[in-house]
Amino acid sequence: MWENYYSTLKTLPNRLRELAPFIVKALPTFNRIKAKTVLDLGCGAGRHTIYLATHGFNVIALDISKNALKIVEKWARKEKLDNVALVRASMTRLPFHDDSVDAVISVSTIHHGLRKDMVKTINETRRILKKKGLFLVNIASDKDPRYGEGKQIENGTFLVLEDFEGTQFEEIHHFCTKNEVLDMFSSFAEKELKLEKSGFRYWEIGAFK
Repeated sequence: MWENYYSTLKTLPNRLRELAPFIVKALPTFNRIKAKTVLDLGCGAGRHTIYLATHGFNVIALDISKNALKIVEKWARKEKLDNVALVRASMTRLPFHDDSVDAVISVSTIHHGLRKDMVKTINETRRILKKKGLFLVNIASDKDPRYGEGKQIENGTFLVLEDFEGTQFEEIHHFCTKNEVLDMFSSFAEKELKLEKSGFRYWEIGAFK
């Protein structure tokens, strides 16, 4: 679905250029923990990859979509960035060694799957993070106005109709309760979460290994 969507883009819409505020606000935290390598999990067209690379981090842009990664590659070349690496892989099976990454970000990505897939992704992320590494992620909340729309697949999981730039397709969304998020991240040493309240409702989570 996303492969076809990215293949139709002639120019990037503004929404794929706008940065998520919780990522921007975290820049001092990345510097404080002396992060050097950051994985952008589900990087899409690469807005956060380019932002972090511009600020001097070595960024691994990972996505399942080959066409999305082509967009990132073109954007990085345009910005003359040589600190961006492209990886095509599934978020549930990350092709990296244990304890190999300083930080991981993921924006509006990991809830696009069944609950079991989310748990696999979170566990995989913790595996590859170095000790005291940071996982910064947002996840769809059960307070989101789209909760209950579309066909229900399992408890809290629905096929929701997406409509981006005239391209429509159904996509899996798992909407998490607060307790569910806390349970999914229970293996992390420290965690903080808050509910983002403008537009769609997402849990914003910062978790340290």
